[in-house]
Amino acid sequence: MTHPGIAAVLTWRPEALGDLADEWDSAAGRLQAQADTVDGAIKASANAITGSAADSARDAIGPTTVGLRRACRSLILAAAEARDAAVVIGRGRDRVLTAVAQARGEGCPVADDGTVSPPLRPSTLLLACSGGSQAAAEAVLDTRAAELTRVVQAALKGLGAADADAARAIDAAFGVDAPAAAVGPAGALGDPVSDWPHLSQDSIAGRLAAMSDAERRRLVEHHPHEVGNTDGVPWELRVAANRINIANAILDERRTIDAPVEAKLRAAIAPTMDPADAERLWATMHVDPAAQAAAIAAHDRDARGRIAYYETLLADVPDPLDRERAVARQILAFDPARESLIELSGDLGSAHALAVLVPGLNTTFDGSADDVATARRFVAGSGGRVAVISYLGGPFPTGQLAVGVADAADARYALQMAPRLAAFSEDVDRRAGSIPVTYLGHSYGGSILGTAERFGLTADRVVYVEAAGAGVGVGNPSDWHNRNPAVLRFSMTAPGDPIGLVQGIPFGAHGADPDLMPGVIQLDAGRRLTGQPMAGPSAHSDVLNEPSDAWHNILAVISGDRDHIRLK
Repeated sequence: MTHPGIAAVLTWRPEALGDLADEWDSAAGRLQAQADTVDGAIKASANAITGSAADSARDAIGPTTVGLRRACRSLILAAAEARDAAVVIGRGRDRVLTAVAQARGEGCPVADDGTVSPPLRPSTLLLACSGGSQAAAEAVLDTRAAELTRVVQAALKGLGAADADAARAIDAAFGVDAPAAAVGPAGALGDPVSDWPHLSQDSIAGRLAAMSDAERRRLVEHHPHEVGNTDGVPWELRVAANRINIANAILDERRTIDAPVEAKLRAAIAPTMDPADAERLWATMHVDPAAQAAAIAAHDRDARGRIAYYETLLADVPDPLDRERAVARQILAFDPARESLIELSGDLGSAHALAVLVPGLNTTFDGSADDVATARRFVAGSGGRVAVISYLGGPFPTGQLAVGVADAADARYALQMAPRLAAFSEDVDRRAGSIPVTYLGHSYGGSILGTAERFGLTADRVVYVEAAGAGVGVGNPSDWHNRNPAVLRFSMTAPGDPIGLVQGIPFGAHGADPDLMPGVIQLDAGRRLTGQPMAGPSAHSDVLNEPSDAWHNILAVISGDRDHIRLK
């Protein structure tokens, strides 16, 4: 593979890719506005003009808006690839410049192709170290030049490869060289997903297996919401569909940002405002640029925040095993309306075990980064032998202090999410194959997990981690109906964790105390990195966040490392 020359690299500005990405985002917004205008006109004409000629005209222009919206989505996805490329190519360029600077700092000329030549003459110090032998000194310089050549040219090749990878990714986002069948008409498959809610996962998987590659690509293109959020669909298709779903969510938020200024200013006037005050504010915003800018910023703030978050979901992330290498995120479900976000971290193809993490109180759809970070720590800590899914299957209880405690006493979150988790576990069992699957229910997530076991979860191992309870309606082990009769159950509650005050309370919302359930194996929380006991209020989250005895104990359960599991 050819690589760029040093002269060319010196002129590269990788940050320009970030500027280009911003331009593509803006273009997507403008193009979407045009598509919305066309769609609006079509709908308006349907009410005003009837007849076969009008229907034919509307049918003829329909594909135009479909193409426009596909172009909008492509611009958003290409912008994400460009931002990733700016980072990767920037790092590669820095490595080249560092290697060249090192060679030149040692007095070595560097050719454009990265070949490093030795200095014209040895230094006095080198001659002295070589016993005054010119030949010996020159041999040392030749060896060093060859070593520097390898370093510089390896950096150039790495940069060239990064540039080529980025070009391919951007081309793919724009559909360059995509097979024609992948972008066929929306009706080419009829409506293949309408009966999915009434089908078993095996039936859905069977239908997809019978499709050609082109049909599956077209299904992803035209039905991304269903493909990306339906159990039974192969995970590689769910990941591809959810990139489209995330791009669509960005475009939805852009409608707020791209709204006319007058509409934004009208929104700044509350309906309950006194008419005289409203009139004064309206006049002020039209003559005071600062007031107008503040109103526009307030109108756009939430949408910009959500766009920034969604862009992180499209962006590559550091490989848990090699932070110098970037990998794509694997989003298995993305549904803002249902607050559902499921992500796989690690390589399931090479992992020896899989875990599913169900978090607890104050977990939010747009604030799940900590839970994903927890998953990646387990992947890294296992050396890649473990893959981990962070599971947000809907809204969680939220609130600070007393408000949060009160909301966490409500069983409805667990009752709503548990059936989804039980259904998802069937899909997980199918994808995991022969490798063991462990479910971790942390805090309120313990109640969700226990309730899902009541509804038929499939698991090899479950761990109730500082859990609120054994599940809604679970009073004894017979209330659990795990589809795996050989399931192993563990629990961990650190001393002094306030969660102990609500575990197993009479008539409580979350069932019995999992630590006291017959057959449940209690894990030792052990000690912190400081050597102090893992105890107290902070232990509630630290058992998952700090690489302590507790964390290693949980990892040992996930990986099936019996020799390192420590019991209480």
